[in-house]
Amino acid sequence: MKKIFIKSLLLIPFILSADVIPAINSNGGGLVLPEGKLKMGIKHINFERTSMFDGTNEVQNREKLDATANITIVGLHYGLNKKTTISVIVPYKNIKAKASLGASDVAIDNRGLGDIILAARHVLLPINEYGYQLSIDGGLKIPTGATNGSFVKAPAVANGVNTPMPTQMGTGEFEYKLGLGITKIIDENWEFDAHTMYTYRPKAHNDYDYGDEICLNLSTTKAVTKQINIGVEYNFAYNTKTDMGDDTNAPLRSMLPFKAFSGNAGYITPQIEFIPFGKPKIHLGAGISFLTHYNLREYQPLEKKRFIIRMGYLF
Repeated sequence: MKKIFIKSLLLIPFILSADVIPAINSNGGGLVLPEGKLKMGIKHINFERTSMFDGTNEVQNREKLDATANITIVGLHYGLNKKTTISVIVPYKNIKAKASLGASDVAIDNRGLGDIILAARHVLLPINEYGYQLSIDGGLKIPTGATNGSFVKAPAVANGVNTPMPTQMGTGEFEYKLGLGITKIIDENWEFDAHTMYTYRPKAHNDYDYGDEICLNLSTTKAVTKQINIGVEYNFAYNTKTDMGDDTNAPLRSMLPFKAFSGNAGYITPQIEFIPFGKPKIHLGAGISFLTHYNLREYQPLEKKRFIIRMGYLF
């Protein structure tokens, strides 16, 4: 008999079978919560950006950028009916960075509520009829994160130009998400997931456009015991080039190490999951994402590793 489990993730929850739990970044493929069930998930991501890249090359960190990000995401997910799950995702960000720009030193220490996401997933092809499950996702990001006052703007080297940096808590605009996910389960303890998500980002406040995004996650997880899962996944993201507005010329832009991600990058994420009671009530997981390839659209920072932990609790 299939058991129910649920994952805590950045976006959408799911149903899973037996003792296997979807991968830590996979968005759960195409699975959903059972009707009337409520799940709370907490996910924490830590990474450092001390390296600079341009195109397919790692280049000199001219500004001696040293940045650290800690992001905690709390999600509430509810099974509206047997085919639809709705979610509320609340991020909290803590971003610290320092860099040397000519005669100017920049120090940033920003923290606060990020942009809240409202999301839903609906099953198109149910697993009990097709042997796999295909679902469609939709989401709306609400601009609840601060875009002024609490973040550092351009350094003195900009000669008074008021250029914002991508260290603010939110983008200042609504964003719209559309996704598709698929899940295949073998022998109730081996799961394969694929999920893709497109995010449309209108031009943000303060003349800073973070660029549209396409993400792809491919993953497999396997229950090796009733308490332990192991898994591995491939995470890919592509972002269009950011636009800092008319107040940033090309020479100035090339000097600023603080840029939102643009281009593409892929990570491999091995992971382990602990199910302490061997039942679908609580699970604890950890993973490390390793940068495997990249092609960036301009000089910018990128993390080589991400450390991820998560906890899920089914009410």
